[in-house]
Parts: sequence; structure tokens; C-alpha cells
Amino acid sequence: PESTTLALKLLRKNGNLCFINSGRTIAGMEDIILDIGVDGFVCGCGTYICIKNKILFSRTIPHTLGNEVIKDLIKCKLELLLEGQSSIYYIDMPYKTRIKDFKEDHKKTFPGICKILPPEDAYNLSFDKFCICTAPGCDFEYFYNKYNREFNFIDRGNSFFEIVPSGCSKATGMKFLMDYYNIPVENPYAAGDSTNDLPMIDFAGTGIAMGQSPATVISHADYVTSSILEDGIYNAMKHFKLI
Repeated sequence: PESTTLALKLLRKNGNLCFINSGRTIAGMEDIILDIGVDGFVCGCGTYICIKNKILFSRTIPHTLGNEVIKDLIKCKLELLLEGQSSIYYIDMPYKTRIKDFKEDHKKTFPGICKILPPEDAYNLSFDKFCICTAPGCDFEYFYNKYNREFNFIDRGNSFFEIVPSGCSKATGMKFLMDYYNIPVENPYAAGDSTNDLPMIDFAGTGIAMGQSPATVISHADYVTSSILEDGIYNAMKHFKLI
């Protein structure tokens, strides 16, 4: 909503730094987000950090590990979405879970970036994180037991998991920027509405849950604002007298 853009403009005018801290990789950012007017981005749950066009941190899954992951995802019959800095990948196979909706949306929104590959060609791909959905007949237990030390499995609900390299989260992205700018731990405000926001909400000096957040997120927050479409960001910043 326009109120969010206005809030960010006023926050920066008042001397605050503003960052989008997203689970999406930079490839999955629409122009409306890229152009909203912030100081930089934390993308892919802390796997990529940039200020304007300067990349400060980047972590991509090595090809050897990535190839093994893809092979096991296909073997375990787990529907997948691989997210890189320049491309988003799907396997050319029938999708039946909610990842099918992402696939259709990405095909329309990012036609040059969304790649749909036959299984035999889905190797040596550059991706920073990935998402999976479980369905009857899949072997999630095998995949989880094999990779839960290499990756953090974020349960987003409805059999959907966001999977990020261990040691990366929205909180580590925040910590990196706090060190970069020498910002005290109590200063940052973080607003979110999903389970992948929990590390950020817990780590921030003030954690804010959007009004449409699930109960899990609300229980971790210091403050609950209105929903995003009900001017939630603007109202929260106004409440804390930041604008």
C-alpha cells in the first residue's frame, strides 16, 4: 500500500536505515519492491545482502552439494523450487502441491528468470536456497534426516518448507548490517508475518507482528500492528514515534 512507501520515505528522512529482509532471493523481487525506496536488501533468508548495487555478502550452495540435493529431492518425490540470484528453477514434472501456484505465478511474473528444466538437465545450477512441498508417497523423513545438519528447515505450514543453508537466517542478515553500521542491538525494529520472520523478530530490539500473522508469530512479537493492507507498517512506525 502507498502508506508503506510513505512510511519508508519518512523513516529515512528522519535518519533511519530501512532494509527489505525477505525470504525471496534477489531474482524473485518484483520491480515494485526493488524501487520502493530503501537502503538495501537482505534476500534469501540472509544468504545475500546488498546496499544499493553493492553486494556485501553472498552465499550460494556449492554445485556438488546442490547436485546431491536435487538428485535426492527427485528420488524422494518432493516437489521443489530452487531460488538463485539470477534464476528460479523448477523441474518439468506434474506439480500438485501449492508449489504449482508459485510455478504458475513465476512463469508470468519472471518469464526470463523462471527456468523449467527436465530432470536430467537439473544439475550444476546456482541457487542459494530452496523450497519443497510434501505430498502422499514422498519420503520427507529420509531427506530431512540426511540434510538437517546442512540446512535449516523452516516449516511454513500446509506441508510447505523453506530450506536455507545452516548459519543463515533473516536474523544473521540483520546482525551483519548492525555490525556493518555499528548499530546497538536494542535499536533495530523488525516487522514480519511468517515463520521465516521469527529469527528476525526475536533478534530485533523491537519485534513487530503484522495483524494478519499466524498466532505463532504474534506470540513472539513485542507489538502487533494492523495488517499490511490496513497500513500496518505506517501505523507501527507512528506508534513507536519513528515517523
